[in-house]
Amino acid sequence: MRRAPRAALAVLAAAAALLLAPVAAVAAATPSPDALFKEGWALLADDKFAEAKVRFERIDPKSFDLGDYVLYFRGVCLAGEGDVSGGSAALDSLAAAFPDSPLVPYLAHDLAYAAVKEDDLGAARTFFEKSRGAVLGNGRRAEAGYVAARLMERDETPSPPPEAADGSAPPPAKAAWAHLDNFSAYTVQDGGIRSMERIWKWKSNGSLDRLDLPVAFFGKLAKALAMAGENDRAKAIYKETIRKYPPSDDYYTVLLDFAEFLRRQWDTKEARTLLAKAAEGAPAAFKSELDFLFARVEWKAGRSSDARNRFLEIASGNVRPGTAERARYQAAWIAEEDGDIEAAVAEFGKLRAAQDESIRQESAFRHAFALYRLKRYAEAIAAFEKGEKAGFSSVERARHAYWKARALSESGDAAKAGAVMRSLASDPGAGPFALFAARALGRDPFELLNAPPSGETSACANEKAQLWEKIRKADWGEPDADKVRRAGRLIELGVVDYAVLEADRIDRTKVRRTIGLVEGGIPALFRYLAGDLRGAIRETSALSTDPASVGLIDRLQYPLAPEYMGDCERKISGVDPLVLHSIIRQESQFQANALSAAGAVGLMQLMPRTAAEVARKEKKRKPTRRDLLRPDRNVAIGAAYLARLLRGYGGDFVRAVAAYNAGDPAVARWWDGADGDPALFLERMTYRETRFYVRRVFFNLLQYYRIYRPEMLARYLTSAREEAPPAPGASGTPPPAGSPAAPASAPGSPAAGTPGG
Repeated sequence: MRRAPRAALAVLAAAAALLLAPVAAVAAATPSPDALFKEGWALLADDKFAEAKVRFERIDPKSFDLGDYVLYFRGVCLAGEGDVSGGSAALDSLAAAFPDSPLVPYLAHDLAYAAVKEDDLGAARTFFEKSRGAVLGNGRRAEAGYVAARLMERDETPSPPPEAADGSAPPPAKAAWAHLDNFSAYTVQDGGIRSMERIWKWKSNGSLDRLDLPVAFFGKLAKALAMAGENDRAKAIYKETIRKYPPSDDYYTVLLDFAEFLRRQWDTKEARTLLAKAAEGAPAAFKSELDFLFARVEWKAGRSSDARNRFLEIASGNVRPGTAERARYQAAWIAEEDGDIEAAVAEFGKLRAAQDESIRQESAFRHAFALYRLKRYAEAIAAFEKGEKAGFSSVERARHAYWKARALSESGDAAKAGAVMRSLASDPGAGPFALFAARALGRDPFELLNAPPSGETSACANEKAQLWEKIRKADWGEPDADKVRRAGRLIELGVVDYAVLEADRIDRTKVRRTIGLVEGGIPALFRYLAGDLRGAIRETSALSTDPASVGLIDRLQYPLAPEYMGDCERKISGVDPLVLHSIIRQESQFQANALSAAGAVGLMQLMPRTAAEVARKEKKRKPTRRDLLRPDRNVAIGAAYLARLLRGYGGDFVRAVAAYNAGDPAVARWWDGADGDPALFLERMTYRETRFYVRRVFFNLLQYYRIYRPEMLARYLTSAREEAPPAPGASGTPPPAGSPAAPASAPGSPAAGTPGG
């Protein structure tokens, strides 16, 4: 056979290349199944069901290693679009192709919810029978509650009163209660909100008025509306209920709730008017409660002397024990704030055996503290020792121990005082009282926050990779090995909640042997590996740890977030990143999109106004709300704000952290009269929230140092055990040079404190 000329071959090759080029280009442009899965999941998370469905339909479930998820998400998309019949076919396909998939009841649940939204209660019942009790998560529980309540509407056959104004039949009473229970339990979830809107529709068309519902129903509804932030609706329900129903025990309960609602809305004038009018005919059982709320309104209006006398009258009257305790507690706080320490000693002393745990705990301390302030040191020492032995938290016990040491020092027993202070200074579980103890021993415990990093956290970025390597190489049995693989793949694809679903199915005993996790730590581990730090913290909140050693649970409870602030060794705006971690853990638990009821945004819970002021002073552009939801931007602004507070307070971390929570005016008020003593400053705080906040942030800080920088912690804090004991009467070293007696002005507070004891 003749060979083709070389020139002809070249022409043919060029033509073939031209013909094949579009094919190659198309092949190169076709997304991989993983890319399609990620795109579909992102679209699904934004409720873009049609677009998400297109992505999942381009993945072959037979060849994809997570084929049941492909079919499941197709069904979820159809359910989201309201295509219940199409979703039902997807459920059949999923159950046939993957009968052992854990996703079958979840898709049945989604279809039940979709069907009930379309008023197809027959289909909803069929799907609900397949999913009831088999799905997890508050969002799905709220949806299940809504489905169950809607099905009750069909099941019940009420005696038929006239139709509503819009022609609709009235709802059955049990269904109305079921919707209310669902809304009360899940005020921010979609299913709970739908239950609320269902009730509100019946309220608007007059249906509820014809059901002869008791006053307690509307009281519970108003309370739930207030919890959900529906203040206008809540107020309208309260007003109508108080006007419509005759007095009864439940009526007065609703009235008290209404008065408290008004007080929290700072509407003290209307609250006073309401209580004064209601008190005229109130039965004895509720008269004291009305008087108590009236006294609180008087106190918040600035009439502290009148309020204190009224509280004492209530406490001494023939009232319920709980009312008497609360009244005496408020009177004791007012006495202390007004400087009547003798009265505070007497009233707090009577509350040391209170039934209410929070009142009993705080009263035990404030009684001993008042004795200390009166220089009755022997009595104070004995009272503080009782507090140390009580079943309080480690920080609360340390609080008693620290002030006992101060009393010992003041009474001349420097040796015992020094021993207690050295013990506290070496205990990270003592929180801020470890720092105060080191200060009393003559050291500056905050030097560790200004010291240059020494590499203790250099391995933090590798931990997740090392954990994954350990998990993958473990000797799992075949079923568990597949679950581990699926969980890993889902994390890789960004589908965190379902990764946890898979991980929670793994043999727990085997996980404990392989990873060293205690019971209940599996979901936390996989949330941590997936980057859901808030989920990891919440999953481990009830798990105990050994304070003498650092384990995996410690790192799950106090995680590092280099992805938010870069290298864990790098300071941001001059602030140690572990300080920022401690604040973020308390503010948002590392939830980047956290939004508070007060309007605070993001990781460091910044108020937009505060963030704008900080940006202006830093000569940066004004951040938008979207900027504040970006972790790096939020942390940068929050760190700059904290740095400004620190400079304004001469490097005083305690006042800076307090101002971050409560604002500068409150800090100035508490600092005045604290004689430059940070421990006394902490006890002068009248905002319970801020006292707890400061204690918790510094507890977090010492846990972070214990876990990630133990050598630095020992160098700057626990080495205080070698110091000489404090001299008699010494309360600690003076504040750093340049620390102002009154703080400089600072931007508005990111979070407002809650007044009260």
